[in-house]
Amino acid sequence: MASVPARVGATSAYEFLRQVEAAFHQYWGGQYEVVATFFGQPRPREELIAWLELQCYKEIKAVPQMARRLVELYDELDDTVERSRYEAEAYELADEVQHYRVLADVLELLTGQRRPARDFRPTAEQSKLEALRREGKTLGELGEALVGFAPGGGVAAFGAGMRIAGGPIERQLAKACQVIYEQELHHYRESRLIFDGLVRRSDPAVFEPLLPYARALAREHFLLRNAAFSFPLATERIAEIDAGHVEPFVPPL
Repeated sequence: MASVPARVGATSAYEFLRQVEAAFHQYWGGQYEVVATFFGQPRPREELIAWLELQCYKEIKAVPQMARRLVELYDELDDTVERSRYEAEAYELADEVQHYRVLADVLELLTGQRRPARDFRPTAEQSKLEALRREGKTLGELGEALVGFAPGGGVAAFGAGMRIAGGPIERQLAKACQVIYEQELHHYRESRLIFDGLVRRSDPAVFEPLLPYARALAREHFLLRNAAFSFPLATERIAEIDAGHVEPFVPPL
């Protein structure tokens, strides 16, 4: 006889995963709409520059920490650290550098200026999202794993970005978005495997507090994306998306 998942109230492992996915797919659909709307009509050049500046920051900010981590892991390589883990972290570092490079190339083409990587700074919305992500560490291993697959936004924004058309800048940007889309999709799949495995092994009692956090995290990232693109979606449309009136974005498996 098949076993029945343990439940607390109405929340089983299956139901918890279903609700988490529903929240993220809803707001990832909002992210897709933000980008599609932005590039679907003429927008001031300064708005594209503002997004690229923020996105360059988002891609490069973790590189020093990741590099230091690789040096630390080297001391334990083939002792307590598996080669496969070391390789995976090295590739992830290389991916972030490439994401920065392809976007910085577009920004330089657009502005005619090269800027040091250290010049890029977070917006107020980005700082708010980063603070919310740090809260995941207070929610245990499952909370950290939840944050682990959330940063890429389910590749929704780059899925929309790689479909834009236009002149040389738009074409180069679409290629950059495709590079990021393909690599982030790979990271998403790996992180989801970790998260789903932890959910199946977890005491269902820990699920309930994570549901409002998952929704808040998904919504805050959506709001950041809208702000980063200079608010292409009006307040009324955001309220509709909050109510679920949006085409969900489901990353392909």
